[in-house]
Amino acid sequence: MVENIMGMQMAQLQTNYTFGLMKMSMEGMESQAQQMLEMLPSMPAPAQYGFDVWA
Repeated sequence: MVENIMGMQMAQLQTNYTFGLMKMSMEGMESQAQQMLEMLPSMPAPAQYGFDVWA
């Protein structure tokens, strides 16, 4: 009986840990995306016709 309770607690802990890691990873990706969006206005637009007219 005690082993079953311990096993369930360990499984819950592992689940919480996994979700915690996933959440941290998603927050990291979110901040990277935010930084990329802030950089976008400073980048030149791609050529409209698929070739570079300045080349």
